[in-house]
Amino acid sequence: MTKILLVALLLISPFASAKKNKVEQDSLRSRGLLKKISCSYYGSGKTPTGESIGSVDFADPEKTVCDPLSGESSSSPQQGLFGKLIVKSPEMTTPIRSVMDFYNNGLRLEQDLYFADVNVPTRPFTSGFSTQAGDVLVDASGNKLIENFAIEYTSVLKLSDNDPAGHYEISLLSDDGARLFVKEGDNWNELVNNDGNHPTRLGCPYRTIELKKDSAIPIKILYYQGPRYHIANVMLWKHHKKAHTWKKPASHSLCGVQSNSFFFNPNNGKKQPAMKLLEYMGWNVVAAANFQMPDLKPNPCVEPELAISNFKFASVSAPTAQITWSTNLPASSQLYIVNIFTGEEMYTTLDSELVTSHVAVLDGLIHGLQYQIQAISIDAKGKEVRSQPLILLP
Repeated sequence: MTKILLVALLLISPFASAKKNKVEQDSLRSRGLLKKISCSYYGSGKTPTGESIGSVDFADPEKTVCDPLSGESSSSPQQGLFGKLIVKSPEMTTPIRSVMDFYNNGLRLEQDLYFADVNVPTRPFTSGFSTQAGDVLVDASGNKLIENFAIEYTSVLKLSDNDPAGHYEISLLSDDGARLFVKEGDNWNELVNNDGNHPTRLGCPYRTIELKKDSAIPIKILYYQGPRYHIANVMLWKHHKKAHTWKKPASHSLCGVQSNSFFFNPNNGKKQPAMKLLEYMGWNVVAAANFQMPDLKPNPCVEPELAISNFKFASVSAPTAQITWSTNLPASSQLYIVNIFTGEEMYTTLDSELVTSHVAVLDGLIHGLQYQIQAISIDAKGKEVRSQPLILLP
């Protein structure tokens, strides 16, 4: 009779609970009764079923641009900002001096942009925008799009567990112009106007906004990049216990100060003393955890963590056993085996084929012996994950 017992990791042999690194795995040799066990693998790339952990279904790769400015990815499909890219239209012949010129007269591209946050320190921008299909977006003249464009960001601003409730002063540090709007009731109200052609400049709000622990405030940021090459767009906030208003937002702190080398080193984006001073005064970059994707717009650019699900013994009859599991990403296959009675341990040969549906067939098992079995998979980026151990009694 086949017996399958799920054993908690803390209750098993110390041999089983010890995680070996790659060198240790390669040097580990089976001995005694385990040396007769062999393993063969079968797998497929089919989407796994069951309790696997993954991301939302990926959007059309030809129309999806992921984190083009900062390169940081959101940690959850529910976090981030949705963006639309706007380029110059033929009608826009006069010098562009405002993001509203793009917003009212520009051409909206069909591609969707996804951002983890708004944190682009001053630096050169020459890489342009690449879709997930590998295509680089171009302007109306066929040139790589690195200047004269605008981005409309949409998101929902929330407090994280670590943020205190209160009144927040929100600012935009941008090169070139940027404007921030918040939706209050049915109206979009402007909070920050840092528009115009200028080097990196701190634009501050007319007033604070109140954020409670359950607040969810829709926001819209309109940003544009004028002539090449430097780019900057950082959203900052500062907590206050009471509400504040400013008739002249540039009249306090470092608001209104502008320079491409004052806040950040323009060559590498590293903080300069002015940025460190702002942090000392209580200013912080708004974290990725504070941006929630708008309704019905899950973020398809999230990179899920590799996870194992449905690890089980499909069939057991000494001397063989078929073991199956699924991974949410294509990954390799391997088993870690321990003889419970003797403490002998071994790793089966690694199957480097990257699949999501894994099948391993063991041969050479001895009837009546207890084996601890653990699945191991490694994805294309070298991330390793192990299943919870199972006890096998063939």
